[in-house]
Amino acid sequence: MSNVKPNSLSNSLTPVKSALLAGAGIGLLFLVVKRQHILSYWNRFQNPLKRKHVVLIQNANDCQKVVNILKSDYKVLGFDCEWVTVNGNRRPVALLQLCSNRGYCALFRLCCIRQIPKSLKDLLADEEVIKVGVDPGYDAQKLALDYGVGVASTFDLRYLATMVGRKPEGLAKLSLSVLKITLDKHWRLSCSNWEAKDLTEKQIEYAANDAFVAVEIFKTLAREFKPRLSWLSDFAITKCRIEPYLELQFNSSFSQKKSKATVNKSVTPIKTQNRKLSTLSKALYDNCLLQAPDGELLCTIDKRKAEWYLQQQLGVKIESEPFIVRLNFEPASRAVGEVGRYYQTPKENRCVVCGERNAFVRKNIVPREYRKHFPVVLKSHTSHDVLLLCPKCHQISNISDFKVRNKLSEMCDAHQRIPKPAELPELRQVKMAARALLNHSEQIPLERRKYLETLVLNHFKESEDINWDMIKEASELHTSEPNDSYCTHGEKVVQKFQADFGGLKELEKLWRQHFLNTMEPKYLPPLWDVNHNANRLEIRATQGRVNEEDMLIAGVPLHKE
Repeated sequence: MSNVKPNSLSNSLTPVKSALLAGAGIGLLFLVVKRQHILSYWNRFQNPLKRKHVVLIQNANDCQKVVNILKSDYKVLGFDCEWVTVNGNRRPVALLQLCSNRGYCALFRLCCIRQIPKSLKDLLADEEVIKVGVDPGYDAQKLALDYGVGVASTFDLRYLATMVGRKPEGLAKLSLSVLKITLDKHWRLSCSNWEAKDLTEKQIEYAANDAFVAVEIFKTLAREFKPRLSWLSDFAITKCRIEPYLELQFNSSFSQKKSKATVNKSVTPIKTQNRKLSTLSKALYDNCLLQAPDGELLCTIDKRKAEWYLQQQLGVKIESEPFIVRLNFEPASRAVGEVGRYYQTPKENRCVVCGERNAFVRKNIVPREYRKHFPVVLKSHTSHDVLLLCPKCHQISNISDFKVRNKLSEMCDAHQRIPKPAELPELRQVKMAARALLNHSEQIPLERRKYLETLVLNHFKESEDINWDMIKEASELHTSEPNDSYCTHGEKVVQKFQADFGGLKELEKLWRQHFLNTMEPKYLPPLWDVNHNANRLEIRATQGRVNEEDMLIAGVPLHKE
């Protein structure tokens, strides 16, 4: 018979029951907590706006910690500002929104902080940290005006949208089309009192969402820009391509579909010329061969120029395929060095950037607004600086050119502050008539041609018979009222480079290097060189075919024996 009493057995089982019950309770609690986490993650997946973490900063002491968190994340921040307008007058920026890549949204109540702490100033001025949004430059201007803060490396998301073939729109429309997120943009919220003692939950949500979706749009478009790699792993390449557009105001005339870009806040657009691009459907380079009398290859030319030599009886046709013309006179010079070999080498009819072969647009690497003020020796033989781009690459390249133009305006004090002289319609009519006769005389009906010739003759009253020199002179008439105070941007830049910045070869190099850096062309013609004209002038100087003054203007030293 056992000596263990029932009481003792019961007592010994009590700890086991307690342990089992405790374990069951912990397990149940774990399931409840886990379920809440799963639901939380599911809700975040269903609504990306719930992924953000919002922090409201109302005093200078809290700034340092928050800035450190923002700086520790990846160097892209969603950026936006809010302010109050009273009776049509804008008050200082009341709220600054910054959001990190991980969704850490910091709302700085500048109206409460009053003086922006140094840590926040340094973050805004950090060129390595890109601040993204729609028209962020406008908000940056307001911060500079109200608080004396410089905001570096702002980037308008509409540029990236254009690059990947999307429609450049306002923040709300981009959020919907790119992220499938609908933002609440009710005017009662956007125009609410951002200087109130306490912001409402709706105000906080509205403000945080703007900065959050800005950085999320950037991440998504960056992935579309480089789809094979994550935007983080390939950010260096993306950053390199967007760098020309940093701190540049978006211009809708260069958007891919020529649509008018919408902006959340009113802003005066940059005034630009709206021109339709002339797209070439046929080949630009015919690669016909031009030979010296002894059969030495001089250069490649187009078919039209080759046929002109034949029509003028300046050469004879040697072959049809390839089309070869041999001159019957000794040319002024022959191909020398790499410069000469460049003109001898056949060129491909393809976009020099991406390789597209179906449609092309001529791209003047050194824009005509500068080239037209160069001396004749630097304006002739400029085919080196006319390259083929597809329409998309051409638009992207033109966008990037604005930043260089703005820098040149600052470098050379070339802001056009004086109004352009008025054009004289009578002189313009004569000039247009002369140009028509010069370029299309054979196609113009006889009666119309006589009328145009009369217009030109009436301008030169001392002559009764029209001649080629007269037409040429009339085609180059200045048709504006004289104004010695007026100087175009291009003319001022050219003058400044001639006098102070090492000559025009430096201006040419600047534009060529800019094209290489921003567009990264993969299909440039062989021997294409940023120093092309300087090398060409040195060769001409050794042949005695260029004067010292032109060499000095170009900035090429003249080596005397």
